[in-house]
Amino acid sequence: MYFVASEFGIFLTLVGTVLGCGFFSGKEIIVFFSRFGQWSYLAIFVAFISFFFIFRFLLGVGQKVALKVKNSKIFLILNLCVCVIFSSAMFACIRQCFSTKQIFNIFLIVFIILVCIMILQKGLTIFNKFNKLFVPFMILLFLLLLFSCKNTSSVASSSSLPFTSLFYSILYCTLNTANSSVVIASLGQSLSKKQKARVAFFSAFVLMLILFFANFILLQNQDSFDFDMPFLAIFSSWQKVALRFVIFLGASTTLFALTYNFAISLKDKIKNKYFLFFISVVLPLLLSLLGFSFIVCYLEPIASVLSILLLLSLLFEFYKKT
Repeated sequence: MYFVASEFGIFLTLVGTVLGCGFFSGKEIIVFFSRFGQWSYLAIFVAFISFFFIFRFLLGVGQKVALKVKNSKIFLILNLCVCVIFSSAMFACIRQCFSTKQIFNIFLIVFIILVCIMILQKGLTIFNKFNKLFVPFMILLFLLLLFSCKNTSSVASSSSLPFTSLFYSILYCTLNTANSSVVIASLGQSLSKKQKARVAFFSAFVLMLILFFANFILLQNQDSFDFDMPFLAIFSSWQKVALRFVIFLGASTTLFALTYNFAISLKDKIKNKYFLFFISVVLPLLLSLLGFSFIVCYLEPIASVLSILLLLSLLFEFYKKT
């Protein structure tokens, strides 16, 4: 069993859209997994199964997702709401992560905005190039940071909320796939049935492993749960510098995927390129002023519910025509 070049590129895209700055900061993992104690490990396994089936489904429906966007205003609104919320979280995380270095912070945001403009104009080619460059590096660096981390508090306690943890696990999966459903579906058009299953499995498996190790470190350092960026509270010295770089890469890859989603979803709907730029970049940037922690704790769970509605709509549409 092996990957061809096209499969590897899609695998990187799937993993890169999920591993955003909310994940690498640790806040997203705590909200959806770690706060449930030992039950979080069962929730991660459920996430693996959920990711596999959602990836497999989206890769299978292909062009039907883009057609759904064009023909359904409700689906378009759901898709845009989820993407705007998620994009705002990425911008907020970058702003907070580098808040002590305002000039550097502004430079990074301007860089991301320029790349987003290129993606809106050039589309898939630029998007894939950045994924192949950024995603492998940020995953390896993040795992290196996790393996170099030392425990600073007691072992994880058990939680009495097993069913709640499973529910949040499913919310996490739907949120992180629905925000790029149009992108994922478009990538599946070039794959055979076996290739789609293979890419879906390996993407879900890698995500499960990274989730497992990240969750383990957080559960061993529960004093960090109250911080906006728990891993920055856990790591020290050179690790903080490296983690900030990983967070920036995670935010970038997710933002690029969301921008490509905007480009596919709105290109035929919005002819004015400046208004398209406002919806896909400026609006999320303004929303990010609410703060990273507020968006992750309150807006992302709302976006998760919208994501479920979005995926159920796709599922109903797909099976209605088969």
